[in-house]
Amino acid sequence: MTEKQIVVHYGELSTKGRNRKSFQNKIAEQIRYRTQSLERVKVLPEHDFMYVSWQETDYESMVEVLKDIPGIAYFEPVYQVDKEIQAIKAKAVDLFSSLKIQPGQTFRIIAKRQDKTFPLETYDIQRELGRTLGLAFPDLKVDLKHADYSLRVQIAQKDAAFLSLNRYPGLQGMPYGSSGRGMLMLSGGFDSPIAGYLMMKRGMEIEAVHFSSPPYTSPQALEKAKKLTAKLAHYGMPIKFHNVPFAHIQEEIKASVYDNESMTVMRRIMLRIMDQLLVKSKADAIINGESLGQVASQTIKSMRVINAVTHTPILRPLIATDKNDIIALAEKIGTYDISNEPYEDCCTVFAPTSPHTRPKQKTIEELESRLDLRMLIEEAVQGVETQVIGEDYLVAKQADFKELL
Repeated sequence: MTEKQIVVHYGELSTKGRNRKSFQNKIAEQIRYRTQSLERVKVLPEHDFMYVSWQETDYESMVEVLKDIPGIAYFEPVYQVDKEIQAIKAKAVDLFSSLKIQPGQTFRIIAKRQDKTFPLETYDIQRELGRTLGLAFPDLKVDLKHADYSLRVQIAQKDAAFLSLNRYPGLQGMPYGSSGRGMLMLSGGFDSPIAGYLMMKRGMEIEAVHFSSPPYTSPQALEKAKKLTAKLAHYGMPIKFHNVPFAHIQEEIKASVYDNESMTVMRRIMLRIMDQLLVKSKADAIINGESLGQVASQTIKSMRVINAVTHTPILRPLIATDKNDIIALAEKIGTYDISNEPYEDCCTVFAPTSPHTRPKQKTIEELESRLDLRMLIEEAVQGVETQVIGEDYLVAKQADFKELL
């Protein structure tokens, strides 16, 4: 059986110098993991690209996998032939024969001659192939700048030539796991899953932390957060999901803290809990979905007071992002429908009627002194339930649902 190949281009990794190999290994690891359900693939990293080769799976299925792997700038299926002009011409005609060419469509040839001993120079290769394709497909016209079809031909150093007709955009960014580990504060809304996705694109491995408050929040609200985690796992590896019991803390806040300051106190306690989970997981940063000015706890004055309880870096990839752009990205990556489910999280259930947008740190500290913070935080951390969620979690849940019908 003829071996199939795709060439993966790194893009941003070309600037990484001596560290490039470790980044390449992360991409290779991700490709092997993401394709394991299809078949075992071979990955051969080169300086500015890598070859992915396999036997049986169709190209379309492999394209669907590679397009969602962080760190890939673009990739192209390539077809290997003997390094001889007649073999190259024959393959070029074969590739164009599979197209549904319409009258007036255009093409161009882009040749690259790595092997300088090849008897034809770059311009001669392009001219020979252009003439061959023009005769074989008279409806096609040449357009060197804005062609409908671009045939790329690489005369490699080894005993082969490679042809490609399609180029696909990758997810870009950095390889998953190459930028440390972050703890994502994952609610059931639109923002936090997108924040997690964007940090995954920048190479950060994530763990999800969800604060739940049963019986005030429903089992469906918890399930919603788990499904969002499964969606995010599609762009990386299976994700640790930490469920923090938060009802007792919120009851104590409601009983002891002014309503308009309760959200600030609640967020500060959340960060204290996040710090302890961060140490346990040996993570590097906290990630959240805050966008400047979107709600009362996300004004710059509020964030400053809330942040005062931690020295941990807090990453806010959505800080200057418009809500409409967040919604559009949620639709694109598949979290929109889940986030839109009508199950409220703990922040929504205990939301104050008129939250303070300019809290004073001294006032907040005085209110917190009414609470046994040490006991409440220790109780919450000890009650954390952790499970690992992969993207197959959604498939399993769908199967369970069908059994009930």
